[in-house]
Amino acid sequence: MCGRLDLNDTRVEINRVFKTKGGIPFPPRYNIAPTQPVLTVVNQPAGRDAILMRWGLVPHWVKDPREFSVLINARAETIMEKPAFKSSIKNQRCVVPASGYYEWLREGGEKQPYHLSLESGEMLALAGIYSTWKGPNGEEIDSMAIVTQEATGALADIHHRTPVHLNEEQMDLWLDTKRVTAKEAMTLIDPLDQVGIKSYTVSKRVNNARNEGAELIKFAAPEPKVEKEVEPKAKKAGGQLDLF
Repeated sequence: MCGRLDLNDTRVEINRVFKTKGGIPFPPRYNIAPTQPVLTVVNQPAGRDAILMRWGLVPHWVKDPREFSVLINARAETIMEKPAFKSSIKNQRCVVPASGYYEWLREGGEKQPYHLSLESGEMLALAGIYSTWKGPNGEEIDSMAIVTQEATGALADIHHRTPVHLNEEQMDLWLDTKRVTAKEAMTLIDPLDQVGIKSYTVSKRVNNARNEGAELIKFAAPEPKVEKEVEPKAKKAGGQLDLF
């Protein structure tokens, strides 16, 4: 699964890496959550560009988006079959730039957040799909979902799913929906652990989507587990409750 991103690279750097142009304002974000705007790379008639879309795909055929549970991820294993994704994987593929992403390791009843990024320091190019919902009164919603795959290697020790990252050549093919079929596009997926990923624990402040700032992506040692005190048991004796 991929449920939180950070994108703190400059728009100049984004344009260089993703071969886009223009300058939609997008300040550094360190805790991008579902339903929020995400910078998304798409092929436009005038060329490749990065535009803002809402994170959480709403298929074009939905009658009322308010009554539809948004889809933040699309499993690579079933993306060709799911009604919500079939049209998008064929005709509306996109790439999501990210400086890194967060994942949570569940240990007992607690969840420890990790920050993951490329060892090279380059941005991740996450494979995605999108859809444009049009309402009866002319309203439009551009929304997207990130494609995920089964985690392998050391990444599987943190979570059983990972996003799909594309290198430069794969990204060009993924975005070319006119000449590259959906079936061909799905052959571009490589295990993320083979790309060169670094991971480290971060503060649990990232758990709250309202928190922002560069300190969220800094290393933070796991917080010590808080042992819960055991309540004394009540024992009924002689019609009274005796505490032991």
